[in-house]
Amino acid sequence: MLSMLLRRQGRAVSARTAPAPAGPADAAAAAAGTDLGRIAQDAVQLAAVGPQLASFAGEVEKQARSQADRAAAMARAMERLAADLHAAVAELRSSSGQVGRALETVGQIADHTRILSINASIEAARAGEQGRAFGVIVDEVKQLADRTGRTTLDIGARMGEFAANLGRVDAVTQARPAGAEAGAGLTVADVNQQVRGIAESAGYQLTNAESVHAMGDQIRALTESLLLAVGKFRFEAHARARGAVEELVPGLVAGLGERARLETLIEEWLRARPWFELAYLTDADGRQVVDNLRQRGGRVTHDPGGFGRDWSARPWYRVARAQPGACATDVYRSSATGDFCFTVAVALRDGRGGLLGVFGSDVNFLRLVSG
Repeated sequence: MLSMLLRRQGRAVSARTAPAPAGPADAAAAAAGTDLGRIAQDAVQLAAVGPQLASFAGEVEKQARSQADRAAAMARAMERLAADLHAAVAELRSSSGQVGRALETVGQIADHTRILSINASIEAARAGEQGRAFGVIVDEVKQLADRTGRTTLDIGARMGEFAANLGRVDAVTQARPAGAEAGAGLTVADVNQQVRGIAESAGYQLTNAESVHAMGDQIRALTESLLLAVGKFRFEAHARARGAVEELVPGLVAGLGERARLETLIEEWLRARPWFELAYLTDADGRQVVDNLRQRGGRVTHDPGGFGRDWSARPWYRVARAQPGACATDVYRSSATGDFCFTVAVALRDGRGGLLGVFGSDVNFLRLVSG
């Protein structure tokens, strides 16, 4: 629908035939040109918003991806923590079991030693004077057995406390049982489950952000397609740009051969027309005879990189030298500025129609249709 409307309006305003008598057709053509100008202005504004939307969507996706990566890393860390705690508790339980068995064996040995010392002290008492020295040794053995037994009991009590504490640590690593009180402390498994939920939510957000980013790219592509489609037509704004270029032709013809004079003339012309952003001039063979004169932010600067460059193979040069008056290309995105623009070129000729050179200037499409 839009493309058909544009084609109809474009045909109405792009014809370059001699003006016909005023009538309904002229009024319709003028109205069509006005409508096409509005469409072009809206298209330019949409195309300017498109990249911003795509950039914003890309930043949202970037942040969502970063958040998802952090949440996933946290979930993995919590899972490793739970596994390491569980393994450590299992190892401690195994070690405490071995210590308990060793204590039981030591206790049994202490008990047997105590019994043997009692029996030995009885035999030493029966031996009288001869067994007195032996009885002293037996008494020391009995005391050693008693101390060993008490120490074993003390260690056993501490091992019981250790086992109780180990049980509490083990409880923290396990999931909360069904029916547990709501006020009970969170376990590592509970926290791990919550972190996994956060990671899943971050994953959903990333998926949505990717969709928004893709939509932003599609909108940018559509708005640019619309602008490029509108830019194929020639309407009042294009005529305005062609007229501005043609106004400069007499001064350029008069200044040919004087580089400084030509550059000064073009500078003044650019400052008065802010929608032009780049201007250049070639000789009859297509070789540039002035600097590239750029206009940006109200300032005109010289770029000597274009001086002497051969433009004879470029379409704008070939089309301009082949027809009278200024001509305009379709709209394109500038590789230098990223803005949409088009080129207006005009051939410079002597009094007999001989080619003297070609002047070209790049027009910022947004500035032109908004100005």
